[in-house]
Amino acid sequence: MTANQASGCLPNPRQRLLLRAALCLGPEAVAAWEQWERDGGLDHLDDGSFRLLPLAGANLSERGYQGPHSNQLKGVRRQAWSQNQVLFGQVRPLLETLHAAGTPVLLMKGAALAFQVYPDAGCRPMRDIDILVPAAGARELWKKLEADGWRALYWRPRALSPSFFAFRHAMDFEAPSGGRVDLHWHALNLCCHSSADQMFWDQAQPLEFLGLPLRTCAPTAHLFGICVHGIVWSETPPLRWIADSILLLRRFPALDWELLIRASLSLDVVPYVRRALEFLRSEFDAPVPAEVLTRLSGAAVRASTAAGFARDSDPFAARSAWQDLLPFYARWRRSLGGAFPVWHAAGFVRHLEYAFECESAWALARYLTRSAFGRLAGRRP
Repeated sequence: MTANQASGCLPNPRQRLLLRAALCLGPEAVAAWEQWERDGGLDHLDDGSFRLLPLAGANLSERGYQGPHSNQLKGVRRQAWSQNQVLFGQVRPLLETLHAAGTPVLLMKGAALAFQVYPDAGCRPMRDIDILVPAAGARELWKKLEADGWRALYWRPRALSPSFFAFRHAMDFEAPSGGRVDLHWHALNLCCHSSADQMFWDQAQPLEFLGLPLRTCAPTAHLFGICVHGIVWSETPPLRWIADSILLLRRFPALDWELLIRASLSLDVVPYVRRALEFLRSEFDAPVPAEVLTRLSGAAVRASTAAGFARDSDPFAARSAWQDLLPFYARWRRSLGGAFPVWHAAGFVRHLEYAFECESAWALARYLTRSAFGRLAGRRP
């Protein structure tokens, strides 16, 4: 197990120092940066921390700080800005085509936040642009992208069946030019259902993208999505969600907290949202009302949901096969949008096929059998 694996879904002490250097508004930012440098600084840099350097440089510059690595920070920020401009230019023709065709599109995550809450686009490095389209048209759009030379970057089933779009939420595509789009037909990977998507489409706001009139979701929906998506373990340490959240709350302090609570309850993602908001409030004094945390803390949580959060936040912890299966049940149940699970029990097998990237029930059975034998042999699947 690596140090990154052991750290779970929240930043370790060094990463927290860098986050403070990037986000604090007073002399604490400089103090955190200098301590981070003494603890290894640029000589011990993980991928998640590297992505924070442009924002840290901008924040330190705003504080009037000049140090031995200030020029390097400026160079990293200029490089991020240039790379983002190339990415924007590569993806703009697709967005222009969708806009001209009347296809509803929401600009999500990094690209939207770069224009809305960051000092400039160079402070928010990104490898792709996230867009949300209606689920009903996702299959045809997928086929059009492939016809135009775009390729899916991860597992693609042989058949693009309706159930695939019901149980998966997105796919990364790469254009012949190299530009990447993370195409979402559901806003949340934890809840692939129109009831979750509607929160993002409701009260969508205009956002100009390189002169193109697009839209993005309202700030409350944006924070909700950031929390649900961010507070999970990732091979690249998940740090940017913290910067995204803090800058969003500074730019849009008057959020609809009642809506966020209702969404957390109705979509059954309370542990994710509660833990994210607790961290933001305790570590960065984010303006999260205490009442919000009290109500989320007092909410009942299903066993499968609790197991899902435990697995998502620390996938390397020891657990039984049953505990490993419960999170998939939780995601499948959310995809039903409140329908009684027993009536759709056969769909759970199909959901597992897509979750484990198997082409058939037989392939799934073989995969699960190998996993079971791996456990008996003392190995993780």
